[in-house]
Amino acid sequence: MKFKAIFRQNPIGFITVALLLLSTLISSYFDYKIAIGLGIVFIVVLITQLVYTIFAFKNTKKYVKHLSETLFPDIKGNNSDFPLAAVVCDKSGNIIWYNKQFCDDIIEGYEIKSLTMNDFFEDFSFSKIAEEKVSDAHFSDKKFTAFSVVENNLMCVYLFDDTYLKNISQEYYFSRPFVMLMLVDNIEELSRSLTDSKFAMVSGGIESLIEQWLKTESVIFKKIANGNFLVIGEKRNLDNLCENKFSVLNKVRNYTYADTPVNATLSIGVGSGTSFSECEAKARKALDMSLGRGGDQAAVHTDEGYIYFGGVSNRANDSSRVSPRRTAANISTLIKQYDKVYIMGHKYSDYDAVGAAMGMQFFCEANGVNAQVVIDNKTTLASPLVTLANNNGYKHFISVNKALDSCDDDTLVIVVDTHRQALLDEPDLYVLAGAVIVIDHHRRSEDYIDDAEIIYTSPSSSSSCEMVTELIQYSTILDSIPSVVSTGLLSGIVLDTKDYVLRTSQRTFEAAGFLRDNDADTVAVKKLFSIDSEMSELKNQIVSNGEIHDGFMISTTSADSKNLRIITSSAADDMLSIDGVRASFVLSKLSVGKVQISARSLGEENVQLIMEVLGGGGHNTMAAAQVKSTNLENAKIMLLNAIEQYKSNK
Repeated sequence: MKFKAIFRQNPIGFITVALLLLSTLISSYFDYKIAIGLGIVFIVVLITQLVYTIFAFKNTKKYVKHLSETLFPDIKGNNSDFPLAAVVCDKSGNIIWYNKQFCDDIIEGYEIKSLTMNDFFEDFSFSKIAEEKVSDAHFSDKKFTAFSVVENNLMCVYLFDDTYLKNISQEYYFSRPFVMLMLVDNIEELSRSLTDSKFAMVSGGIESLIEQWLKTESVIFKKIANGNFLVIGEKRNLDNLCENKFSVLNKVRNYTYADTPVNATLSIGVGSGTSFSECEAKARKALDMSLGRGGDQAAVHTDEGYIYFGGVSNRANDSSRVSPRRTAANISTLIKQYDKVYIMGHKYSDYDAVGAAMGMQFFCEANGVNAQVVIDNKTTLASPLVTLANNNGYKHFISVNKALDSCDDDTLVIVVDTHRQALLDEPDLYVLAGAVIVIDHHRRSEDYIDDAEIIYTSPSSSSSCEMVTELIQYSTILDSIPSVVSTGLLSGIVLDTKDYVLRTSQRTFEAAGFLRDNDADTVAVKKLFSIDSEMSELKNQIVSNGEIHDGFMISTTSADSKNLRIITSSAADDMLSIDGVRASFVLSKLSVGKVQISARSLGEENVQLIMEVLGGGGHNTMAAAQVKSTNLENAKIMLLNAIEQYKSNK
């Protein structure tokens, strides 16, 4: 038995023996009686240690022999004659026994005394490997499948060398194909605003940027139309592009021509799989997702969902009126095919949801189709607008229960201001309907309603009310809009633009002007947003309790108020007026174990990406999330972690 093997059984014990010996030798120079006493203690401890260690070592060998006879009953003789490389370790990962195959086939000349099980496993854990029983191991350039057996706080690990098979498996994984579809978001806008020669130079410059980005990868790059590109490659190339975080997005966004910013942005959809047809289908879905989220980003379709890169800026607005005209015509055709039309927004509907619903009700009525707005008076946050409409003779609101009772296959449901089934004011209404239309301005989430007959999303629009106003404005409807409907639509625009401060464009002001020409009551809109003194006091308290973390201001409140959602949203808006605050978050307690987060920004930071980490969503400047099974303190920690993750991905 080698001393190093014995020593490994109990190194602390032998260190104690060595210290006793040293003490005995030193004391012999001063007092031989003490030295004799220490010597006796030294001998007793040494004998005890040797007996214990030898006994433990024999137990280890007995354990190994037992395993050998159990697993390989036909093999006789020495314990080292295992057909597989075997090694025994203790709970700390120290190697205390190994066979000849392990020495000859695995370590091949390495000093065993310098090795532990950490050299074979990533973050070695005795309990974890014991529980898994079969795991992956590696040493040098070899790869193994490890089979573990545990008994008496010892683990025997058998290592099967399957380097060849694992290399083949890895090569198969890295050689799987991927398809990437790339689209210059505002290519049509560029073609209209530039002369033919300048447009050719700009589009060529963008194409050159993409070529330079891909030059180090073995991929096929093909231009299929103006501003449309196709890339085909292997998974190994895609992993490199993902690690590079699709840096081409920043290059295209910052591209200049003749020292003048072009303001071009790129949308990318990537799909990978076992066949090119599967990859192409996934890539198209991913590109739709990228565009639905506002463009200027890459969406990679994986088996676990989507991975996003970029999306931190606002895409330039498209001033084309083709889309609303075409969509208005398609909706007009579809609604005439159904006996009943119900229009609803999201849970806790706000002015944008209710105003857009009122606008679509008028759109249907002007096309000769009766429609009603589904409203839950108990949860809506737009009660002042509902009251205003009722007081002005608006008779098109219907309760959720009445709508459910009459909803069937001959019913068309129009969903406004959301595209997620989980956020619908009444999901069962969507399930019972014969067809669905979705109109929304939020950036698309993965759980969007994908079976709608018409999906009209425009993340560049300020609000759903702006989108509905355009549908009315650029359709063939000749009737003037009732004042109460115009007022409702205007209130939604005012809400989501924060009095025309955020996400406004030429189209926003044109829509507001059109509504004003149709008797929208601006004074009534202003009164809709008034709050009482109690609400004002609570809002100021929330703002004053805020803490700034590197430009991100966070405040929490445990206050109980029926208007808490309105107050927290308003407080988050007010926090943005504080110098140095780029984004604001207000956390409030909705119920036991449920926390609501209202998030706002001025556009420099994308709060939607932060809220998505917590299971929420929204727009880049206005988003929200509900965190379940937690309290305010833990929710704040989760929010801070989400912010750090967002900052690291920028």
